[in-house]
Amino acid sequence: MRRVIGVVVAGALALSAAGALAASGLLATEEHGSGAPTIVLIHSIGGSRADWSAVAPRLAEHHRVVLVDLPGHGRSPAPASKPSVADASAALARTLSKMKIERAVLVGHSYGALVALQTALDRPKSVAAVVVVDASTFMAADSERIAQAERFLTERYTVYVSAVFSGMSNDKDLGDSLAARAMHVPQPVLSAYFRDSWREDLRPKIQSLKTPVFLVATESTWPVGESWTSARRRLGRAHGGPGPARFPGRRHRRRGFAPPLAAPRRAPRAAASPAWFERRRNT
Repeated sequence: MRRVIGVVVAGALALSAAGALAASGLLATEEHGSGAPTIVLIHSIGGSRADWSAVAPRLAEHHRVVLVDLPGHGRSPAPASKPSVADASAALARTLSKMKIERAVLVGHSYGALVALQTALDRPKSVAAVVVVDASTFMAADSERIAQAERFLTERYTVYVSAVFSGMSNDKDLGDSLAARAMHVPQPVLSAYFRDSWREDLRPKIQSLKTPVFLVATESTWPVGESWTSARRRLGRAHGGPGPARFPGRRHRRRGFAPPLAAPRRAPRAAASPAWFERRRNT
């Protein structure tokens, strides 16, 4: 009986907490460690702050580390309107302000990196640096490809989600796990995030970005054989900025390399300090 009561109480508290977050427009967070600068870790579509569970403890040895759930993911409430990079960025800014976090290093994976960049654009004084993990500021897709993706998303949602996320790993069990977790995101929310990601283009905006940005890329973002000069133009970073880091692997996530999930030693620990960015600013 005590166990049943405990479960009921825990459930009621969780619902109460979710309701409070929804009312405030804040994101669910998890915090570790101490030390400056604060590092904020932002996951991608279909994930949660748990994506960074292997990375956070290492960063927390020297820094205050905050993990967030994007709107509609994990324990964060669903967005009030259609998800967008701008709205997710605004929710992140409200959350960090509530936590009295200033001059943070924002580390974002894929869509989470777009949220980090948008936050730096909108609130440059609150962001010390941005680490972009395997994300393009725009993925060109013709209208036919988008229409085909739209049909699958609308008519065969489960198949589409399974194909997208299971294909992110050469390991079947990991791929199946990623797909199953993505299915926990409400269908209208995840579908809207996909649609936004197909059309979001931050390239014109980041031309004026003064915040140091460091790119961590696999071949899916920066193919082998393409020079950094070429990639920088394609990614909308022709204005320069710190040099990038390239990791082996053609996928966002695969056995042996998953930026947030499976590379705690090589994920953006080296880029955690703004002093590091200052040294690399003109490289």
